Amino acid sequence: MGLRLGERYTWDRTRFSDTLEIIKFICKDFWFEVYRKQIDKLQTNNRGVYMLLDNKLKLLARCSPNAARQDAAKQHGALYAQFPSGLIRGALHGLGVSAVVGVEVNELPACHFTVRIQKAKEENPE
Repeated sequence: MGLRLGERYTWDRTRFSDTLEIIKFICKDFWFEVYRKQIDKLQTNNRGVYMLLDNKLKLLARCSPNAARQDAAKQHGALYAQFPSGLIRGALHGLGVSAVVGVEVNELPACHFTVRIQKAKEENPE
């Protein structure tokens, strides 16, 4: 689904020149089209790892736990957060970026996505 949405939202755009531009597109334009808001925070270590933070993910907004069931709500929230994680991974794949996307839910409805860009294996020119 993320692959098709990424293709749809980049149909009339020029090609991206680097990975950071693609990640910025995911955080601003792609996320806005899907959830009607932008990612709240983007961080990078400049070594191919990006942290995307959404402080109020709409899928997790109704998982507000009471004090007795907080751990169970976080576990359910982590399951629900797998869907947007897959959207990100699919959109990146459609834009030519191979990545591993992880998700972490510490406090509902906030969600941290970790995007690790995978380097393409160089083939031996023999």
